Amino acid sequence: MRYILVLLCIGLIAFYSCDGRIKKREALKKSVKTFKEAQNVSKTIAVFPEQYAEVKTDTILSNGYRVTVKNFTNMDKMVQLTEGALLDNAQQFRQIDSEITVYKNSKLIFKKVLSNAFSDKNQQKDMNIKQYLNNGISVDEMASLEENKVILITSNVVPKNAHNAFYRISIDAFGHADFKKIKHART
Repeated sequence: MRYILVLLCIGLIAFYSCDGRIKKREALKKSVKTFKEAQNVSKTIAVFPEQYAEVKTDTILSNGYRVTVKNFTNMDKMVQLTEGALLDNAQQFRQIDSEITVYKNSKLIFKKVLSNAFSDKNQQKDMNIKQYLNNGISVDEMASLEENKVILITSNVVPKNAHNAFYRISIDAFGHADFKKIKHART
């Protein structure tokens, strides 16, 4: 009877000392799973601009050129910018494309849609052109009149960053375009 009482005491002590704690490995797995679930729930995505936008500018120069620049939102191409300590805030910026139409004495000499994809061959080696957004194209009227060509200025920027790239596009009377990277743009 003594042995049964001793075994019963040992069994009770063993039963009460087991508090149901989980092992370290199981606790880590549970913690990682909880973190991943919380991360998926809290991720927010903002898209800029939210809607389609279009700005069309017609410029008539006294040297016989007429330039139409249509800057519009490309709803299919975006650059994603992720920020936040947990990468929980994502912003997507829609690409702005520009349709350039140039006439010389009422004759069509140049018509193209320009975007960052068009600038791939004009980029420098240290640039990742997929991060850059076309910020629109404008006509440099003074330079166009002085050089008797159409001079366009385009700027490509990285969203929420100080990196930018400016290009000078020169279109002659035959419709040949020449791209040149410049340091600063006069607007």
